[in-house]
Amino acid sequence: MMGAVLVAAGLMMSACAAPASPQDTTAPIVTSAPSTAPQPTPDEVTPLGPVETFLAWIDASRAPDAEKACAGISEELAARMIAELNSSGPFQVSTCDEMITATAELYRATGQSAEVEVSVQEQSESDATLFVTYVDSGDCGTVVMARSATGWIITEQSEECAV
Repeated sequence: MMGAVLVAAGLMMSACAAPASPQDTTAPIVTSAPSTAPQPTPDEVTPLGPVETFLAWIDASRAPDAEKACAGISEELAARMIAELNSSGPFQVSTCDEMITATAELYRATGQSAEVEVSVQEQSESDATLFVTYVDSGDCGTVVMARSATGWIITEQSEECAV
């Protein structure tokens, strides 16, 4: 039962679904655990692209920095993730903050790395679709992102890979 919960949490937190398209020629980007580099001041901040935004979301979700992680996903995706966690987990959460904190604790308890491979399947000025694979578990999926007023946000169209 705990294994299924951890797998479900891994898939939900990756916001990951369909395999990479055959025309995908972008080399994967591999990242590791959260960065300890100093954060830029507001005057130094440059807009992040969708890949960098997703990687920052991974870092925030694992820290956990629930406020930052929840700000990086749509309300619809947060609701879906909460429902999925509640249907498969030994505990119940009611808010995005609780969900981020609970799944970060699950990752910490299992020692699962945040290292991911990310490739861009499609990108326009307003939307992006990434293919993400967690290196440790092999969990994967598509992360669909939309440009917002402040950058990129992960949408509810994100799906895990079919099993």
